[in-house]
Order: sequence, then structure tokens, then C-alpha cells
Amino acid sequence: MGSVIDYIECPNCKQEAYNDFYYKTGEEYVNCMNCGYHYSATIINRDKKLNELTEADWKINELKNPYGAYRIKFYESSGYNCGALENEEQLNELKTECEQDDKIETVQLSRFVDGEIKVEMIIDNGPKFDSAGFSTKDRFEDEAGGIRNCGNNDDEGDFFN
Repeated sequence: MGSVIDYIECPNCKQEAYNDFYYKTGEEYVNCMNCGYHYSATIINRDKKLNELTEADWKINELKNPYGAYRIKFYESSGYNCGALENEEQLNELKTECEQDDKIETVQLSRFVDGEIKVEMIIDNGPKFDSAGFSTKDRFEDEAGGIRNCGNNDDEGDFFN
């Protein structure tokens, strides 16, 4: 299925929103990762040809006044899982789920409050590996004051003083 991806002004916060329009079917998705605005128009009756579709064959979802947008960064993933929250209860559920998952590096919340975008870090477990590629396990001191050889990846490690 072909689509045209574009960035438009969010109808809620006036920031940049992602628009994905499927030109062969007319289906459309709009998501704002700044405030959580969401709009989708999807076909629910796929048994008909496009020219036979009526208003009843479409499902329209719109989250006009969202609580916010979240981004979850997992270890071992270069991307983010993103979504919108309708209310504070959903945020609390998300927090509870994420706090139990040791594969999560960060969880970030973005909200449109009093005309401004506010970003809050919900969970920040930090990277398992630093920019040099060393893990927290690679960097520790032994009881004698030696520092583990960070270049050695075996469990024993080499120590020097």
C-alpha cells in the first residue's frame, strides 16, 4: 500500500505533527509527539470497493485534548515506541508497567500545558553502555584498589595498579 508522509501543523498545539496519508485507500493517520494529538480515518468494511464505501464504512478516531505523548526507549533498540495518553490514569498505568521492565532505558512525557510544550523524564535508567562502549560492569574498582581493564570482556577481568 502506498502512502505519502508529510509534516503538518498540529491542530492542538500548533507544533509539527506527522501525517501519513494512504493515497490508494484514502486512509489517514496524524500523530503529534509534542502534545499527543491523534487522528485516524480507517476503512472498517474491506469487502467493498473504494467507490462503494459510505460514511458507515469508515472509522474516525480523534483525540483532541490529550493528556500527553510518551516515548519509550528500549535498550538494544535504536528507535522509540511512541503513543498518546488520554488521561493521568493512563500515565500512571504506563509508569507502573515501565518500572517493572528492566529492558527500558528511558520513558519521556511531553505535554501541552498553558500554551507551552513541557517535557518530563519519567524513567531514566541511563545507557547500559557509555559512548566508548563500556558497560557499568566494565568499570569498577577491586578491593585492592586496582581498576578493571575495561578492554577485557571476560568475567575475570585484568587488573592493574
